[in-house]
Amino acid sequence: MKTKIFSIFHGRFPSEKAASLFAAKGSEAFAKIGTEVTLIVPRRIWREKINSYKYYNLEKNFKIIYLPTLDFFAAPLIRKIAFPTSFLIFSFFSFIYLLFKAGRQDIIYSNESLPILFASFYFSNTSYELHDFPEGNKFFYKLLFRRIRHLLITNKWKAEKVVREFNVLEKKIILERNAVDIKEFDIPIGKIEARKKLGLPIEKQIAVYTGHLYSWKGTDTLAEAVRALPSMLMIFVGGTDPDIERFKTLFGSIENIMLVGHKEHAEVPYWQSVADVLILPNTAKEDISKFYTSPMKMFEYMASRRPIVATDIPSIREVLNDNNAIIVVPDNAESLAEGITKAFSDSKLRETITARAYADVESHTWEKRAKRIFDFIKK
Repeated sequence: MKTKIFSIFHGRFPSEKAASLFAAKGSEAFAKIGTEVTLIVPRRIWREKINSYKYYNLEKNFKIIYLPTLDFFAAPLIRKIAFPTSFLIFSFFSFIYLLFKAGRQDIIYSNESLPILFASFYFSNTSYELHDFPEGNKFFYKLLFRRIRHLLITNKWKAEKVVREFNVLEKKIILERNAVDIKEFDIPIGKIEARKKLGLPIEKQIAVYTGHLYSWKGTDTLAEAVRALPSMLMIFVGGTDPDIERFKTLFGSIENIMLVGHKEHAEVPYWQSVADVLILPNTAKEDISKFYTSPMKMFEYMASRRPIVATDIPSIREVLNDNNAIIVVPDNAESLAEGITKAFSDSKLRETITARAYADVESHTWEKRAKRIFDFIKK
């Protein structure tokens, strides 16, 4: 009989958010290694009403269950209570669903704190995946970390801090960074063909950034760097409509910037394949960027076989280094521009760091990650 895993995710599903992609890819990967997976998500009013499997280019090897919640996010007068209300209601319905559908020894898995805490009072095999470090609600997280059976953490900095501040036993923790589906980025056309497909100039030097336009992503610094590189084309793939409008207001006068907006995940490999260089400009000014994150984009860049220019911050340095990327000073447009120029001009360096990055990312596939996690939580 297959081991059953019930994975719980509270965000919009599917959506343009990385967390939603993470839930989808993680569930698919657990199913690929031979488990029976059910992904539990909220039936939000504003979710994308499309086929989730197609949206994320997934195998239909796991089940998606939509459960009720109260969705007040569109109501300005009660927006402050929208998230806690939705979270509490969804956590309650998730627990009720598990009581009827899951066995007490089945694996309950989530990066959502309240649903996994509820589950821990009845189910013995509960695993919580910590993405952001809990700076507040210390009493709640002490209770959560004490009750769950396993704690999965996505980078070394968070793992060490959790042990120090919450006295969590190290044997309870597994360190697993984020991952990539390498096959998705091994597309059957080259750079020239991809540019033709997307209507982009063939001979132009092109740099690409994929992801949101939030300030902590460092995209404002990247835009400033582009001012010093007028001969190249800088393509930004992603961003919500409000963020794109903000970005246009600030940087719309820079003629060699192209904003193409959000693209379905299945299209992202084509946009990355048109690049001469891929940019990871995360800021050092915010802890979510400097310490907490393990960017899925970083692993997708590594799988794209393109040279990477990335900022020198701890969260990125856990994976990227001078052997597999060009590392530049964070929040420094001049340093970033110099790094991009170096990537364009040094063909031998491009070849060396690209090959090393691809070799390094081969251990960070979703399936290998799922297998290591499964082996750990089945002990």
